[in-house]
Amino acid sequence: MSYEIGSKLVKDTVEFNNYAYGIVLPVQRGNTGYFKQAFTSYDQARANLLNLLSTKRGERVMQPLFGTGLHSILFEPMDDAFEQKLQDTIIESVNYWLPYITVKDIDVDMTDVMKDNYTSNLKIGFTVGTDITLQEITFTIQG
Repeated sequence: MSYEIGSKLVKDTVEFNNYAYGIVLPVQRGNTGYFKQAFTSYDQARANLLNLLSTKRGERVMQPLFGTGLHSILFEPMDDAFEQKLQDTIIESVNYWLPYITVKDIDVDMTDVMKDNYTSNLKIGFTVGTDITLQEITFTIQG
């Protein structure tokens, strides 16, 4: 997989190891500058996915539709369709905002205590571009 940055074509190869795709999340101090940077498309895709899933709709300035709305879903009734609603929301948002990421699997983990605290653990399996290597991201969302 490759992306064009300016007039340079950057690929995940040894030749382009010194080209950064962007910053990783959570924001932290890096060795190459003030922020830690992603030097592979997988690291940047993971950071972009985490950013999308952690952002509430309406939270981002000038992009009021950016985000997933997962936080508000946690306050809805937790019936049989609840997990499916979470999964559909994630897939819809990723397909729109990050079309180069394909969500393959979503595991939702919610205990009774987590339900009382409007919290859920999510594990998402995804691929980037045309590569079939399955990547995973695990995070906790709180309403």
